[in-house]
Amino acid sequence: MKNLFLIFLTYSMIVASATSCNQPNELPPLNEGYATTVIVPDPEELTSEDREYIEEVQNEYDEAIGSN
Repeated sequence: MKNLFLIFLTYSMIVASATSCNQPNELPPLNEGYATTVIVPDPEELTSEDREYIEEVQNEYDEAIGSN
């Protein structure tokens, strides 16, 4: 019984070590020409109408959830 257990243990260790080494990469490799940078446009200043609209929406939201 002890011999059978040792054979099973040895076989299990060999199988575990043989199958655990060749894991696929989690991320695919980058291809040539792949965009790695992001171009962010310059910010635009809000007009007074835009600011008023945003303030109205914020006030409406605050009233709806009950906070001031």
